[in-house]
Amino acid sequence: MCIANLIFPALMKSYFSNLLFLFQRLFLVLILFLITRLLFWILNYSYFSSLGTLETLKLFFFGIQFDISAIIGFNSLFILLHLLPGNYKYHKNYQLALRIIFLTVNTFILAGNFIDCEYFKFTNKRITADIIKYVFLSNDTINLIPQFIKDFWYLLLGWILLMTATWFIYPAQKQNIKNQSIKPFGYILQGVLSVLLLGIFLVGFRGIRLKPYRIIDSTRYTKTQFTTLVLNTPFTFLKTINKSDFRLKNYFPEEEIKNFYDPVHRFETEKDFSYQNVVIIILESFSREYIGSYNPYNGYTPFLDSLIAHSLVFPNSYANGKRSIEAMPSIIASLPTLMNDSYISSSYSTNSVTSLANLLEKKGYSTSFFHGGSNGTMGFDNFANIAGIDEYYGRNEYNNEADYDGNWGIYDEEFLQYFAIKLNSFRQPFFSTLFTLSSHHPYSVPDKYKGKFRKGELNIHEVIQYTDYALKKFFETASVMPWYSNTLFVITADHPALASLPYYRNKVGQYAVPIFFFHPSDSSLIGTYQTLIQHCDILPSVMNYLNYDEPFFSFGYPVFDKTSDHFVINYTNGLYHLIQQNYCLFFDGSGSVSLYNLKTDSLIQNNLLGKVPEVQSGLENKIKAIIQTYNNRLINNEMVVKDN
Repeated sequence: MCIANLIFPALMKSYFSNLLFLFQRLFLVLILFLITRLLFWILNYSYFSSLGTLETLKLFFFGIQFDISAIIGFNSLFILLHLLPGNYKYHKNYQLALRIIFLTVNTFILAGNFIDCEYFKFTNKRITADIIKYVFLSNDTINLIPQFIKDFWYLLLGWILLMTATWFIYPAQKQNIKNQSIKPFGYILQGVLSVLLLGIFLVGFRGIRLKPYRIIDSTRYTKTQFTTLVLNTPFTFLKTINKSDFRLKNYFPEEEIKNFYDPVHRFETEKDFSYQNVVIIILESFSREYIGSYNPYNGYTPFLDSLIAHSLVFPNSYANGKRSIEAMPSIIASLPTLMNDSYISSSYSTNSVTSLANLLEKKGYSTSFFHGGSNGTMGFDNFANIAGIDEYYGRNEYNNEADYDGNWGIYDEEFLQYFAIKLNSFRQPFFSTLFTLSSHHPYSVPDKYKGKFRKGELNIHEVIQYTDYALKKFFETASVMPWYSNTLFVITADHPALASLPYYRNKVGQYAVPIFFFHPSDSSLIGTYQTLIQHCDILPSVMNYLNYDEPFFSFGYPVFDKTSDHFVINYTNGLYHLIQQNYCLFFDGSGSVSLYNLKTDSLIQNNLLGKVPEVQSGLENKIKAIIQTYNNRLINNEMVVKDN
């Protein structure tokens, strides 16, 4: 540098001044990332409260590499415009353009960090690129922007203040540097230095490793449940744009895979098919944590508790996803979401699927789906068509805006009454599914019930009681109808929501939902089964209960078959979770990341990886077989049993 300054003093002085400004500006973004990570930690402190001070500081430190990667990735144009050879970069208009690009890009990406400060409470993961499809799948999210601003005004204010301050503290060139002509060798020298610096920035973006930084790399530094503190939202978004690890797998030869897992079911039964009506009720955001019958404390669902006392209940029950859009395929078609996209928004959404609707239609059932939201919400109506459901009833069909909640759709009480009346008009046997909505943020309770329900520790608790009350009114109406005594009810939730207890915040408990079976005329469906059950088990369990004797495809197992090795499978940000026989294995697609004994370690604190080799090997074989079956059959459109 000193020799260069002797040969080209003015040239190199201005060039290195330009580089100094570049690094100062990027360092400013790094500080902004640190501030937003601190805000994320503060607003979600209860989730990370078990971390000690040193452990928290360690995660902040290791998070810097992911910050640098995201900053370089999103600011690549800004960096390139600094490194281009030539002295025109020092003109005030060029510098103004750089400043505008800097603020525009970083205002956008830091918005993601601010949004996740609260959105994380609902998903327990950082936002990924699939949010784009989720937002634009219907108009609901756009219509709710005013409500979001009202509820989370402090995040919007903080974002505006921080970015306004950034405009003023941006390291700016104070005056024009004289635009001196550069000789050819000067361009070559600047070009060589620019290439070298681009190489350094590339290393900062991808890391010094065989593979570039991945979301899963965050598990190197902490337990899986705390990786969100290491990561940042721009990074997870960037790493999932047009990115799919979804490809054919060949862990096992196809002829051997059935030794570990077989999704084709056929029940050997001498009993005749039982033409019972089937009604599935999916409760929006009803975490298992909220229901007293599942916990050693009074919950917020007195009616459900009374119904559970007369039902077959599964305490170890889990969803196969964290979002409403993932629930419908897993419950109705036994399809978990083992990829970054939800099934409904994926490129495979038009594949042939096995569903309760098309299986029961073969037996002469009429089929329907009810959701009080605007038609088109989350693609429910489209999936209903794909699943072979005959009739869809939404806000349009309800056709009474007097009962609109102003946010998502029709209030639960009125829509549940509509549901009961419509069921009474159907020919029997029928299969129908209802998806409630009032217990979705912003948790609206009708004005006539303001003050009727206790507030609870979390904002959602009041509206949980309202929906529970609406269910009580529904069953009162339905119980006097002629179809009621001949109906199997399956009641569950789409996914958990806000949690206050440590178990329901960890990577296992955050999928805990109620699942129980109720039949007004069948006393055999009363009691408690400790069997593991997931959403994907509902389809085969219903078909098993009805004595269905034809082969069908399902990723789950019937809970009434006590000889099966029941399991729960989930996937989040490149990490698969398999629960079986009291153990939970976390697997990244290539190898195991961690292993826990849930019976003795429900808060997943003690990693047993490598300590119980037989258990680990069995779980690894099972999860590989499930992944291979899922990927290969989805890619090849083989999710049905072909007719002979």
